[in-house]
Amino acid sequence: MSAVYRRPGRTRPAERRHRRGGLAAALLLFACATGPALATAAEPPAVRYVAMGDSAAAAALVPPQTSLSCLRSGENYPHLVARELHPVSFADVTCSGARTTTLGPQLAALSPETTLVTLTIGANDVGIVQALALCSLLGAARPHGHPCRDTYRHDGRDGLEQRADAAGPQVGAALDAVHRRAPSALVLLVGYLDVFPAPPHGCRPRETFADGDLAHLDAVENRLDATLSRTARAHHAVFVGLHPASAGHDFCARDGVRWSEALVPTRPTAPFHPNHLGEQAMARETLTALRASS
Repeated sequence: MSAVYRRPGRTRPAERRHRRGGLAAALLLFACATGPALATAAEPPAVRYVAMGDSAAAAALVPPQTSLSCLRSGENYPHLVARELHPVSFADVTCSGARTTTLGPQLAALSPETTLVTLTIGANDVGIVQALALCSLLGAARPHGHPCRDTYRHDGRDGLEQRADAAGPQVGAALDAVHRRAPSALVLLVGYLDVFPAPPHGCRPRETFADGDLAHLDAVENRLDATLSRTARAHHAVFVGLHPASAGHDFCARDGVRWSEALVPTRPTAPFHPNHLGEQAMARETLTALRASS
């Protein structure tokens, strides 16, 4: 089956019928795997699922770690989704540190037979984790004011917000590459958990951000989320937004409610990453998006 390049915002009628066929096949098997059988006259097509993405998808340092090179967990959200879908094939190629420009090895797992793809990407293109680490150091030295915002602001423009905007074309190119290799697949762009409290406030010593930087970093995080949402729509993917569900589950929430950890995790995970509860929440939202797409 030859690959078809999809130009943003335009889909040929034949291509739409082809994509709807792949979508219907994946969702029909999903319905049969999670609820009563819809029909017995015909066996639904099999789901072949490939999970791609960075450390948020890989669940870095969440036990059990099944790949030390990629810090990939057997309890990450793709594995939890696969347990519900019962796909005939499942390839988890998520890897910590992945960027849109380093997805080549992950793209190799796709084929024209792939029917479902989840992808979490973009944060490393913005440099979110590095920025949070730097801003933690700046805040520890200067707890009041906004030293982090001052560091990234030049000529009246915020460097982190600019990076969040610039991630759109990069993520779009990654989605196009997925469609070329898996033209019949339903593609879900799964976003990131909202790690900051609303309204922004700190919870030292779990984190060390300066008081004035919390709102700035929260705005950058929201900017990336909006960028991912727009990009998914423009590149024929379903966006799984996690910010609404994350409300009240930020890194300052109490243990057992918290889905993301701060600079000093109290549950096994990397700093500023989802813990096991966060991965479970990501799986639930992904499954909900699959149902809504039927």
